[in-house]
Amino acid sequence: MKALLYLFSLVFMLQCKPKSEKPFTQFPGKPEVPSTLKNTHAELLAQLHQFTLIKDSSAKFSLKLQELMLHHFKEEEDFILPPLGLLPSLVSGQLPEKTKDIIKFSGNIRSQMDHLSAEHQLIKAYIEELKKASTAANQPKVIEFEKEVSKHAVSEEEVYFPAAILVGEYLKLKTATKP
Repeated sequence: MKALLYLFSLVFMLQCKPKSEKPFTQFPGKPEVPSTLKNTHAELLAQLHQFTLIKDSSAKFSLKLQELMLHHFKEEEDFILPPLGLLPSLVSGQLPEKTKDIIKFSGNIRSQMDHLSAEHQLIKAYIEELKKASTAANQPKVIEFEKEVSKHAVSEEEVYFPAAILVGEYLKLKTATKP
């Protein structure tokens, strides 16, 4: 039930934005998301997939959660995390091509923080439903999965998302002071 309330809240929040305001920006040749983040997403989805194969009521919740997490990870990998792929070259002092596009891309991330946080809360609510539906034998696996997802979400909100914004801020400073 909680999951449905979160879902309706998320849909309501998204519908309240003006139609002219594009929530995400994308451009050709955008930087690649670091492989460690993509791998973490893939590992979490693989763990979740195992729950969808269980022959009890938890499979229903697992499928809903899987659909939500696939959508959420795709959004992050397409529209939020790509600037992090520039970090190694920025540390080496290299400025990327299409710097203006990357600055704009990173600037739009800030406006998506509430949306992404709401999706994290919705994922958490679905995991709670999954825990309730799981059999005693599967409960420890679901609890471990919950801990991993929670740790990942906190890392995103406290480190990865702000770092992606900082890439744009750094590029703004570098290009403003460039002779």
